[in-house]
Formats: sequence, C-alpha cells, structure tokens
Amino acid sequence: MEFLRRWWKLIALLILLAFPWVYREPYYHSLGFFVLLYAMMATSWNIMGGYTGYKSLGHSAFYGLGAYLVAIAANKLGWNPLISAPFLAIIVALVAVLLGWIMLRTSGSAFVIATIAMLLIFRITALNLREITKGAPGLSQPLPPWSPEFSRMPFYYYILFWLIVALFVSWYIRRSRFGLGLVAMRDDEGKAEMVGVNTTLYKILAFGVSAYFVALGGGVWSYFTSHISPIYAFDILVGVDMILMTMLGGLGTLWGPVLGAFILVPARDLILFKFGSTSIYLAITGGLMMLVIIFMPKGFLTTITDWVENRHAPRAAHQGARSMADIYDSSSEKKQGEDESSHE
Repeated sequence: MEFLRRWWKLIALLILLAFPWVYREPYYHSLGFFVLLYAMMATSWNIMGGYTGYKSLGHSAFYGLGAYLVAIAANKLGWNPLISAPFLAIIVALVAVLLGWIMLRTSGSAFVIATIAMLLIFRITALNLREITKGAPGLSQPLPPWSPEFSRMPFYYYILFWLIVALFVSWYIRRSRFGLGLVAMRDDEGKAEMVGVNTTLYKILAFGVSAYFVALGGGVWSYFTSHISPIYAFDILVGVDMILMTMLGGLGTLWGPVLGAFILVPARDLILFKFGSTSIYLAITGGLMMLVIIFMPKGFLTTITDWVENRHAPRAAHQGARSMADIYDSSSEKKQGEDESSHE
C-alpha cells in the first residue's frame, strides 16, 4: 500500500502511455482521446468554478471559439492545427478576460445566466458569419498527414501532454497566493476583499486561465473530427459535461475532474451503445447530476476521503485516550517515587 500511495501517479501515467498500444482498435483510441480531452477541460473549468465558486454554464463558448479559430487558420492560412491550437487559445483567453471584466460584476445565478447568454451570442454569430464560418453547414479541415495505421493515436498523446500541463497549472495555482485568494473568495468574498485580496482582478484572471485549456481542447477537437458546425461547437451540453465531471469527482479538488471524466465518458458511450442517440442519454445524465448533488455534494473523492477519516477517527481517539492514560500512569509513578525519596 505504501508503494502504491507513493508511486500511483507514475503507474497511472505508464498505463495511459501503454493504453493505445494494448488496445489498437480505432474505437479505443477515440474513447481515450475524449476521456483525456474532457479531463483537461474539466480541470480547466475547475479553476474557475471550483476554486472561486463562480460556476459558468457557458464555457463551451470558448470551446467553440477555439475550434473555429483553428479551423479558419487551417483553411485560410494553412496553419497546422496541432501547432496553432495552443497559440490561438491565448487569443480566446484574452477574449475571456475582456468578457470576464464585464460579466464578473455579477455573481450567483446572474453570472450563470450571463455565461449562457454569452454562449448563445457566440453561436448566433457563428451561424450568421457565413463568409467566415460557412454558417450552419460548417467548416472542414484537411485530414491528418500521418499514416492511417496510427489512427487517432497522435491525438491521444497530444491531448495527454496538455492534460498534464493543465493539471500542473491547476496544482500550482492552488498552492500559490493567487489560489489562496481564489479559495478565500469562494468561502467569503467580502472578507477576502477586506484582508487585501483584489477580488476583481483575481476573478478575471481565473476566468481567462480556465478558458485557455477549454479553447485548446476545442481547437484539437475541430482537427480530430475534421468538420465542425455551430450547433456542435457551441453546444451547452459540453459545458454541462465539464460541470458534471467536476462535481462527480470533487469540486475544488485537483484530481476530482480527472476522475469524473474517467467515469462519465465511458459511461456515456455505454449508454449511447445500449440506447442509441435518443433523449434517454440526456435523461440519464440529468438524473446522475441530481444524484450527485443530493448524495455526494462534495464529490466522489471528498466523500470517500471523509468516510475513511471518520472510520479511523474512533480508533485514533481510542489510541489517543490510551496514550493519555499512559502519560497519567507514568506521571503518577514518578510522583510516587518522589514522595518516597522525600520520606527517606
């Protein structure tokens, strides 16, 4: 157990690296890609929704914007999508900073509604800018240059790298002064401002950082699918999935969004395989969200951790009581020995 606790991250990484070579079928490569893609985007959403408590339902606006920027750059300028995606995502992050400066004047349900409105505005814009986005039919991109025998494997390893980067950024933010300020705002924004936290600046920066990896994911997805349209690029369900994965794994934790993605994406594929592309999938997704909110509001990781700590708490308390009794006995013996010495 001590070995697993110390080396589980390296073991997990080795398993992920070996996965495409063990399961060579294209389906498993695509499944692995989407698991890692959503793990990265949920980790990114968690920087805003988990650390600050400002929950955005419209983050798929950045997903779609990143997808279209990469597709347009590939068609108009001939840029390689895998090279351009990280740089074009910076533009999306700057757009998010500007929009955040406007929308983050609100909070609570008003902020949620503002993010949904942002998503709808982006979708309508993409539908109407036919000269640039081709409207409802959408844009196509050239096929990847590598041999078909590699299938989706390069996409898998590419997004695995960026998932590691996103996790490192999330971990660094959480341990930094900036992250402490975000968590302080989540607990009590008024008190955080009173102790010197620049809440407006912190919220805007967190919004921009969380938009970056979502936009990057959208850019890679657009190349992966080779064809995008506004309906799918600016789909609110993409943002809902990020939230559900984060809440399922553990809101505000480092590994919770990753765990949620590794549970939900394969489960969603299984549901689609069993019932087909029907509204049953949406009903099951909504039911799962309700169950998580009701029975595991802190998420799977936090709930299990609390359960383990509570289970060991009585034993620890008993051991503490015994140790106090031993201290009392030893002090009594010492006092008795001192009394005997004084009588002599």
